[in-house]
Amino acid sequence: MITSDSVNGVVRRGRLGRTARFAARWRGKRDGARGVPRIVLPEPSGEQRSKTPPPIEPPAPELLITPYVMEVRTGVRRTTEQMRSALIGREHALLSRLRAESVRVVTQYDVREDPRPAALARYGHWVGQWRTSVDRCRSHAHAVVDQANQRLACYWDAVRETHPQLSRLPRRPPGDWLPGRVELDRSWYQPDVWLLADDDSTRTATSRALHILERQNTDRVDGRTA
Repeated sequence: MITSDSVNGVVRRGRLGRTARFAARWRGKRDGARGVPRIVLPEPSGEQRSKTPPPIEPPAPELLITPYVMEVRTGVRRTTEQMRSALIGREHALLSRLRAESVRVVTQYDVREDPRPAALARYGHWVGQWRTSVDRCRSHAHAVVDQANQRLACYWDAVRETHPQLSRLPRRPPGDWLPGRVELDRSWYQPDVWLLADDDSTRTATSRALHILERQNTDRVDGRTA
């Protein structure tokens, strides 16, 4: 069960501290003053050279991947992968049970053709426990991602202040303009994939057992029996 204390803990971890904000802005100002990232823009015409250059549109985010952005993204990828590995380690006993029970479910339903709803319900309970564990861990991973994106926001805000070209950007660029934005890997939203990816020896049985479970749940919603 996810308590209010654990939720508050995730929220606190998602906040960016004063030191981290200062460090991100310092890197941004330094990079901007050095002209990082390198952006090639058309030279203003002769009559515009004596005037203030007009504002430019924000460059495509994929063109603005600086070493700092790569540092942030790599750190998030490493941290979330460690979180995933730690989760699998903590739930080793549950995963072993699920894989063993997958073989029993497939044997009972496909080989013997003798459905056992009670056994399948017990299997579904363990699958639910696994999915809940992943959901809880994902909330912590989201906090890591959110904090990284806050660092990037501070960094780019400082870059725009000192960069000779980016300083011509509109004061408020589009809301989705955050070059190098960090996204959580899609596998975090597909916890069953991890059941398959980490044990090739029972991959087929586990996949088939999950399909049987899903079919049983669908049949219940539709008012039919498997």
